[in-house]
Amino acid sequence: MSRQLADIGLDFMRVGVDLRFVRAGDVEAEVGRRFPGLRFDRATLSHAEIGCWLSHLEAWRLLLESASRTCTVIEDDLRLHPGFAAAIAAIDGRDGCDIVYLGTSSRNVSQRRRVAIAGHQVHEPVGVILNTWGYNVTREFAQRFLAAGRRTIALPIDHYLGGRGPHPRPRIGVLQPTVLREDPVLGSASQIGPYTRRLDRAHWFEKVRRRMMASAVSDIYYALYRYL
Repeated sequence: MSRQLADIGLDFMRVGVDLRFVRAGDVEAEVGRRFPGLRFDRATLSHAEIGCWLSHLEAWRLLLESASRTCTVIEDDLRLHPGFAAAIAAIDGRDGCDIVYLGTSSRNVSQRRRVAIAGHQVHEPVGVILNTWGYNVTREFAQRFLAAGRRTIALPIDHYLGGRGPHPRPRIGVLQPTVLREDPVLGSASQIGPYTRRLDRAHWFEKVRRRMMASAVSDIYYALYRYL
């Protein structure tokens, strides 16, 4: 990722909180030190998923410490398309969407409900978007989320941001054509699944899901979204 970002001339900062091998008491202490108002349900979320949450929240906090209106958060196993930098610049001044996904494996995206932003199209999802490969988030939403008071979070961040989270729930859109994709080799080597016992994070489950998404049956089903 560092090479790709440097090649297109974008300034960036690496942010990561790894809690995979941290004891339970130390996980709670780390959360309390960084974000005192938050707790995470460890009966539902693994330490790896809590670390993922903290990584994203630290990026949002850096946004609030800057003068920028938005920031882009990308994972570490992606391939950037040639239009990546231009798309970020174009959607920076948008209205209406708190989060714009720059690429996603979720295909439940309306082809009719969309808005044009500086030559790019931001589409409304139909249902939940289930990954956080890369997205652009506004300062306003980061402020709203971090100022929402004491609460316990029991959803992984991809489920929360994608539409299943409670208040404050972001208004989301999906950029099309997308400007990034998951690396086919690195993307399959999950750093969360091996440390999370839930079925939806199991490696074999993810493998089956990927095959289904790439199948002709999936193509036929999601072709319906062009009419939604």
